[in-house]
Amino acid sequence: MNKAIVYIISLLVLLNFSSALQAQNNELLGSYKIVFIGKDKESSKYKAVFSGVKDAAKSLGKEFSIEVEAIEFSPIHTQSEAQSKAIIQSFLKNVDGIILSPSEKENLSSILELTQFYQKEVVFLEQNVDSITPLLTIQSDEFKAGQLIGKAILKKLPTQGRVAILTSSEPSPIFEDRMRGVKSILGYKRIETIVQTKPDYKSALKSIKQAEDEDVNHHIKGWVFLDDWALRGMPDLPWQPNSIPLVTIQSSVTTNLFYDLGYLQSMALHPFHDWGYQASKALIEKLFKKQTPDSTMMMLNPILVNWKNIEASEADWKQWLR
Repeated sequence: MNKAIVYIISLLVLLNFSSALQAQNNELLGSYKIVFIGKDKESSKYKAVFSGVKDAAKSLGKEFSIEVEAIEFSPIHTQSEAQSKAIIQSFLKNVDGIILSPSEKENLSSILELTQFYQKEVVFLEQNVDSITPLLTIQSDEFKAGQLIGKAILKKLPTQGRVAILTSSEPSPIFEDRMRGVKSILGYKRIETIVQTKPDYKSALKSIKQAEDEDVNHHIKGWVFLDDWALRGMPDLPWQPNSIPLVTIQSSVTTNLFYDLGYLQSMALHPFHDWGYQASKALIEKLFKKQTPDSTMMMLNPILVNWKNIEASEADWKQWLR
């Protein structure tokens, strides 16, 4: 990473004069570039976010009579130093602003400090990066999301019924907040076991099946998924549809299939499209109008999806992934 930063510094010095001319051109023509960098290019969650980024660029571009190009450099999640490389790539495209959902697996402070040194605006989604003061951070209320699914499962449990909770084996403030939200509703007496898994489809299914096999006295009367890894492929859960209550926090469009098949009763959904729209809006207003958000923090609430609004939610996903 150090070599990459040195390379970028050298390159930017050579491009400094060109960048100055570009800035003048932007001022005259009202032309801007913004980039979105999610954690995983193939994730329907981040595709929905980028849909919001593009919609704001199109809408505000028309409103302000400017040109806004929105591009995506979300990496494939298996790549090493993937977001660092994506940020470097954004330099080469001479973008004016970056919308970033930072990975917990990378140290992004140095490259982002360089970004801000060259006066590129930065908006964070989900969480911050130490030592970086962004234009705006858009956070999801993960504690509330946990509460929503906690209340949903509680309504489906038999008297004194207990649940298993599926969570990530990789520490993260996001999952800690979700867990606190669930526990604030269920309490410890309604939790039979907490199952940790690597955050992928195969690992999640294996962990669930192992927990069910070990539950020889059938104390588990329902499941709470803190993310929908086990629902991102063909149905292979160790129980039949409509036989055991299941709730989840939704990150993937494929989760809708499990609802339609009867495996799933409720899910908490974050407004992914709105994340992207609000982030893009903040950047465009800063770049064109020199307008700074009233607060550097924006909290957007999740909603509970169930039989009352599942059709509207599925229609939203189709629009986001168009």
